[in-house]
Amino acid sequence: MFKINYKHLQLSLLLGVIGLIVNLYPIPLFGNVQLILGNASFIVAAIILGPSYALVTAFLCAIGLYVSWASPHVFLIFCLEAVWLGLARRKDIYSLYADIGFWLILGMPLFVLYVYLFSSLPESHLTFITLKQGINGLFCAAIGSLAVTVLSGLWHFEDKIKDKKRRSFNAQLTYSFALVLTISLLGSALIFNHQVILKQQESLQRNLQDSVTHLGQATEAFLDTHKQAIDNASNWLSLSSTDISDWQRKLAKLHQSYPGFATMLVTDADARITAASPLSNLGIEKVKNREISIADRHYFKEAYFNQITYISPAFLGRGFGSDPIVAISAPIYGSEDKKQPTGIIEGSFDLTNFAHIEHKNKVYQQQSMIIIDETGRVIYASEQLGLTPLSLFTWALSGKDYKTTLPMLNLHDIENPNPEYVYDRYILTNDWQLFLVQPFSPLLIVLQTQFLTTFALLILSIVITVGVTRVLSSRLTQPLGVIAKRFAKEGHSKAEDYHINEESPIEFLNLYKSIKRSKQELISYQLELEEKVALRTFELEKANIKLQTLVEKDELTSLYNRRYAEAKFRSTQDFCQRSDEVMALVILDIDNFKAINDTYGHLGGDECLRQLSKEMTSYFKRDTDVIARYGGEEFLLILPFCNVLMIEKHLNELRLKVKALTIENPYDKRPISMTVSIGALIDNASFSTQLDDWFKQADLNLYRAKDEGRDKVIISMPLPKSEH
Repeated sequence: MFKINYKHLQLSLLLGVIGLIVNLYPIPLFGNVQLILGNASFIVAAIILGPSYALVTAFLCAIGLYVSWASPHVFLIFCLEAVWLGLARRKDIYSLYADIGFWLILGMPLFVLYVYLFSSLPESHLTFITLKQGINGLFCAAIGSLAVTVLSGLWHFEDKIKDKKRRSFNAQLTYSFALVLTISLLGSALIFNHQVILKQQESLQRNLQDSVTHLGQATEAFLDTHKQAIDNASNWLSLSSTDISDWQRKLAKLHQSYPGFATMLVTDADARITAASPLSNLGIEKVKNREISIADRHYFKEAYFNQITYISPAFLGRGFGSDPIVAISAPIYGSEDKKQPTGIIEGSFDLTNFAHIEHKNKVYQQQSMIIIDETGRVIYASEQLGLTPLSLFTWALSGKDYKTTLPMLNLHDIENPNPEYVYDRYILTNDWQLFLVQPFSPLLIVLQTQFLTTFALLILSIVITVGVTRVLSSRLTQPLGVIAKRFAKEGHSKAEDYHINEESPIEFLNLYKSIKRSKQELISYQLELEEKVALRTFELEKANIKLQTLVEKDELTSLYNRRYAEAKFRSTQDFCQRSDEVMALVILDIDNFKAINDTYGHLGGDECLRQLSKEMTSYFKRDTDVIARYGGEEFLLILPFCNVLMIEKHLNELRLKVKALTIENPYDKRPISMTVSIGALIDNASFSTQLDDWFKQADLNLYRAKDEGRDKVIISMPLPKSEH
């Protein structure tokens, strides 16, 4: 029967809440695809607590994702993943290796099945998002596993799951390399893929803009040419003899000069056709006897009654045929009366003319063109779009929740939030609109290829790493193994007194036993070993010095970090207290730093942090001064032996110097200015031995500075405890 361990339950709930909060803020990659890191919480739970508690943690993590995505599949897949990893841990299978198996065998197939059965996700998105799911899972598995290895509190957690068999140093070293490789490779690949897709988007948007402008201008030129032709013909016929018997010949000659017109015709004042080209399509006798009337046509009414050159919307032809056409018409005047038209001239071209414009001017084959008239009806659409001429053009903006700069729309599945096309638009001078669209899916195919390559390289790299590391570590540990096997012939004995516990490599335990039983045999090797140990110790000390620098320093600002400041406070306070000296603790915070990040980007914010750090370093130069980046945009200064009368002036000088700084944004060279608020406590070092007591008072002063309008320095000197 399962017995609840309340300490384990509390930890699993804590990890679950952390994962839930992190999953509420997924990192957008491209489109609607996001990177989630909160799932690393249930990886940790699976490693140290087992499947049952990992399931609790995974369920809480999935709640955060459900709030972000509104997709129930997260409960099924991630809870299964947690149980899978917990069971694998009980069988001494490393979590990263187990997670690779989960996503290949169960995770990705289940996700594909869910999409087919319950989701409206386009098929073009499926492979890319499925690969992302697997890569994201491995990324979290590597982070969670490394966290357990690195964080001492997790590594030494009481009653955590123990290995059934001791792992060899070879296996532990190999797995550590695999974790570091996975995080490095996936992190680098995600950053690289992000940069590639940004370039792809910029290129696509630029190509669309250039192409739609080129096609729009070509279409306008086509319309202007034919409109001018009708204008010229109208003037030509108006200057001709009022005898219209010869207009048939003139019209046929004009039509030969402008083959872009499918048909042309001339009417009298009663809207009856008196000449047509090609004449045979209407019937010679009907034209001769003026039997055909177009009085109901808009192009006649607009040209005759409004006396303008008129370009019509698309409409269904008759007489010459029943194809969709666009008509251009203009009035004809008598040679004497220029106020009252005697008829009109009209030319119409079928909509396939626009296909010639498209084929002649289109640069990128994957792009498609749509032309709609002022009434919103389709005049022309590329064949692959399947839009019928004269149909009402219906479309919808899509991809509103996608992380992309590209404008996107849907033509066929209007209600689907996933985009079908990227587009750009050109408005013609006659209020027609030209849309140029390109399928959105090729962008996903690019990312899909990159993710597939990343996934394949990851698996291949892990295989190679495991093989190479095993060989190298085997060679390095072979002498230890030989010694251990030679002397470890008796039963096991306790080694806890020497801190050789269950997590130590088995070779070390065997070596300990052999040394314990065979001290006398090893005396002859002592000097040689001492020399080697001294050399190794010297090298290790040098490495530790370098490592200590990395641990204590903030990478961005080169200042000390919070860990160092907290450790240094106690020794500084103790030193000042022994000398009965005054010390100051100062908290400095950049005002409105979020607004700086939002306006100038994170590169601008980082540059502000660097410049502020330089200023503080130049103002506080004593070896005893501690300047640390305490977190985000907040800095901590510990100033021993300070001058009570001068410190406020010194801090105000620093504040004014920072305010006067003009910082150049690395991204776009825009100038950035900033101010800081400063809260400080100056007192005898005996005020308190606890950093929290000093920090609390300085922080209250900082809040006062913020509340009073920012860009201020507020310092307090509490009375001695006896006077409180």
